[in-house]
Amino acid sequence: MQKFAKYFAWFVISLYFILGIFVLVSPYFAYLSKESKTIFAIFLFLYGGFRLARLWSKNRERREE
Repeated sequence: MQKFAKYFAWFVISLYFILGIFVLVSPYFAYLSKESKTIFAIFLFLYGGFRLARLWSKNRERREE
């Protein structure tokens, strides 16, 4: 079960980064201003980075035990 959770966490992290790129370059968000798209994409990148850092620290703690 832990292996599934690990792969799911990696999937969600990559999804945040892909969604951030999608918001920046997609024509679907043309109704938003460029500043709004950039702010939202930066939020998605930062949250993906936060989740990546949490996953990395959890894996490091498990190896030290």
